[in-house]
Amino acid sequence: MTAARHYRLEDRPRAVFFCLAMASLLLSGCSLGSGRALDGLVPGSASGDVSDQAAATSYASLDFHVEGHGGLVILASQVGDMTYWQFRDSATVALKDGYLHSSAGLEQNLIDTSITGEEGEIVDESPWRGSSSSIAYRLTREWQTADGDLHHGQATALLDCDAAPSQVELPLMSRALQVCHETVNWEDGNVTHGTLWRAPEDGRLWAVETQPWPGAPIFDWQVARPW
Repeated sequence: MTAARHYRLEDRPRAVFFCLAMASLLLSGCSLGSGRALDGLVPGSASGDVSDQAAATSYASLDFHVEGHGGLVILASQVGDMTYWQFRDSATVALKDGYLHSSAGLEQNLIDTSITGEEGEIVDESPWRGSSSSIAYRLTREWQTADGDLHHGQATALLDCDAAPSQVELPLMSRALQVCHETVNWEDGNVTHGTLWRAPEDGRLWAVETQPWPGAPIFDWQVARPW
């Protein structure tokens, strides 16, 4: 198997990282609204077996898809609890503590995500890290649609977690994970849903499926090789 390229982008600010990704995409002649299918960073990962692809590289990796398109991507950079993942066509996605935070180079992009407590207060830990099986919080997001328009939305969110964990098959392992159902009620009356699979011992996210804003494409990913 051809060796995967490992992007070394440590110590670069998040905004600079995404600006570079966007510039690279534009210079390549691709339009942000082209609607092209994403491909993973590891060669052949879009059509090959993800488990085999993940086993063949020693880098931290995700099996990541947007609207069903994607593949195996490796960790490009990590700053604190923020991780950055880049596809072969330079589209990039950032996760904060395993939760979707922002993206660049996609047909529609999540610009920023802010999570606060139920009353808008700053929180010390991510909602899914708590031991409670029912957690309320507030979500603020900015996004850009395919027509180039920028949008801002606020919502109240509720995370309901099953009491008993279920065995979940991941690309390189099987883990007992709690299934948590996220219901997001936006101020404009729209409702979106997501599913988070967290480790019962520490709340770490191992898989997520989510629609980050009303009308957005579905983002989903599983941890292949953890970091």
